[in-house]
Amino acid sequence: MSLPASFFIIALAIVIALVWLHHARVIAGRLPARQPQPALDALRAALARSAETGRPVHLSPGASTIGAGEGRRASTAELLAGLSVVRQASEQAAASGAAIVVSSADAVAHLALRGAVRQSYRAVGQPQAFDPRRIELWAHADAMAYAAATATHYHREPWEASLLTGAFGQEVLLAAETGAQYQIPQVLGSTHPAALGVMAVITPHLLVGEEIFAAEAHLTTAPGPQARLLTHDTLRTAVIWLMVLSFGYGLIRMALGWPALPGW
Repeated sequence: MSLPASFFIIALAIVIALVWLHHARVIAGRLPARQPQPALDALRAALARSAETGRPVHLSPGASTIGAGEGRRASTAELLAGLSVVRQASEQAAASGAAIVVSSADAVAHLALRGAVRQSYRAVGQPQAFDPRRIELWAHADAMAYAAATATHYHREPWEASLLTGAFGQEVLLAAETGAQYQIPQVLGSTHPAALGVMAVITPHLLVGEEIFAAEAHLTTAPGPQARLLTHDTLRTAVIWLMVLSFGYGLIRMALGWPALPGW
C-alpha cells in the first residue's frame, strides 16, 4: 500500500517540531541522564596525551563511500555519523593543541573531512593551526585497500591512538590487528555484526551499533547534537510502541475474529 504525500509532509513537520522542542529543552538545561561511554572517554584521554607527547591521534570516519545505490544507504549514514565524530574530536584537538591525522576511503568524504576539520579549528579560534596535509585520502571505494593502508601507517608512524568508527566489515581485522601488535590504543565502532565480532576481541573501547550515531552528542555540549539525539530517541521509542501496539492488535483480532482493517 503506497502512502500519500500528505503523510510524509506531516511526518516531516513532526520531526522538525520535535527538534525545535528538544533544542529549547537543551538550552533550558533540562538534559536527561546519559549512559556513560567508556570508549569516548578513552578517545578524550588519548587527545589529552597527544597534546603532551606530540604523537598524533588517527581519526577515521569509516571505509565506506558517499552515494546512492544498492547497499549504500546504511553505509552512507554510518559514514556521516563518523564524520560528525571526527569533527568533534578534531575540535577538542584544536582546543588542546593535540596532533591529529585524519584519513578516509572516499574522495567525496575526503573533501567533506577537510571542510569539517577546518571548521573545527575555526570554532575554537585556531584557524592558523589547521594543516590540510593532515587530512589524507588513503584509498577510494575499496575497503580492503583502505584497511591495508591503515595497517601500513600503523607500522610506519608512532601514533598515540586510533579511532576507526563508521562503516567497516571484516576487512577491519587487517588494520585493527596490526594496531594491536604495535600496542596502539584503538577506539573501534561499527554496525556490522562481523566487524563488531572482530573489534570486540581486539579492544575494550568499542562503539556498538547505534552508539556511533549518539557519539557526537557525547563529545560536545552544543545544543544541536543534543537535540538531534533526543529527537532520535523519541522517534525510536514511538516506532517501538507502534510495533508493539500493532502486534497486540493483531493477536486480539485473531483471537476475537475481528475483520482486518483495510490495507492490513
